[in-house]
Amino acid sequence: MEPDHLKILGRLGPFSALSESDLLLIAERGSFVNHPVGTLLFKRSTDDEFSHYLLKGKLNLVDSEFENKAFTDADCADYGAVDDFQPHRVSAVCETNCLVFSFAKIVRDSIEDLLEGAAASADGIYGESSWMERLLKTPLFEFVPPSNIEALFKRFRSHRMIAGDVIIKQGDPGDYFYVIKSGNVRVEVELGGKVSEVASLSAGQTFGQDSLISDLPRNASVVANKSGELVRIEKEDFRALLLSPVIESVQSENLQSLSKSSKAGVQIIDISPSRDGGNQDHTILNIPYLSLRTYLTELSSDVIYVVKGPNSGKIKELAAFLMNENGYTAYVLAQ
Repeated sequence: MEPDHLKILGRLGPFSALSESDLLLIAERGSFVNHPVGTLLFKRSTDDEFSHYLLKGKLNLVDSEFENKAFTDADCADYGAVDDFQPHRVSAVCETNCLVFSFAKIVRDSIEDLLEGAAASADGIYGESSWMERLLKTPLFEFVPPSNIEALFKRFRSHRMIAGDVIIKQGDPGDYFYVIKSGNVRVEVELGGKVSEVASLSAGQTFGQDSLISDLPRNASVVANKSGELVRIEKEDFRALLLSPVIESVQSENLQSLSKSSKAGVQIIDISPSRDGGNQDHTILNIPYLSLRTYLTELSSDVIYVVKGPNSGKIKELAAFLMNENGYTAYVLAQ
């Protein structure tokens, strides 16, 4: 992208109303292409998932009666995208060498979200406190010392998103822990070639922790539904500031003394897959990890839970984190 390309784009509506950072965000989602004379930019009666802005040059627009009409970069400043209809009403051919900025219509629709977000921030509608309050009310933060929380907010780095952005891709290694500051996202899982939406998250909610705890690849994709802003921290900071104070282990010989600290006592949960043979001890609750989210509402918040499971991997830590995040008190049974 040439520096002057961004300047030209910034003079056109609706780009002129965007901040410099948001303009760059949109520009990075599209492409600036120099088309030589005679190039067919698009054909009449065809669908087009892209919007096209003529930044330099002259187009020849041909309608159904084969009548020609010139379209210049000055016309683009007045009218916006070239024949932005679905399907196209005319064909567009480059009469001179043309510089065209093209980007997906889903990205174009995000411009309004960015403008609304900027206006709302200016009016104080989206205060810093709103997403922070929701985050800090998460039961998880009962385990986190104030000094860690202070360090956490200092290390958060902003990350802008627009609708359609794939923030996390299923199967990729884990790198960041995310908090939604504004906008919303959907969580998708692909299984057997079929993609299913399993959750929708909004301001103050978090995602990305599973892979950072377990060291396994991302188990789902996260896609932006609406433009907004995220804050994120790297894996090492997440583990030091959040995971370390939340996940505690307990030795089997200390279970009795731990039980005395709770009126309802201690309950061991074995999260091993059922195909591993299960546990014959009826005092132990068998809930395979993949079923744990389903059974969370059936557990008692008065009981202290101790998680046992496979020796390999960090699934026990992941299960204990999930339970603490949902308002329970959970430890990991040390080997």
